[in-house]
Amino acid sequence: MAKQELRISIAPDGTVHADVKGIKGTGCADLVKLLEDALGKASKKKIKPEYYEQDVRIAGTVTAED
Repeated sequence: MAKQELRISIAPDGTVHADVKGIKGTGCADLVKLLEDALGKASKKKIKPEYYEQDVRIAGTVTAED
């Protein structure tokens, strides 16, 4: 799994900038929604290519046979 990262910076004028990395699909939008609920609505959003990717997870059991 790729490293997931959320960087938040606050400018001297109080402007908040959030940059999300390593989260694919709508998971990023869900995280941004939580931030907006806490800090207020975003004035501008930029959709990155990762938003259109799917986060694939495979679960199962592997058995080795001789």
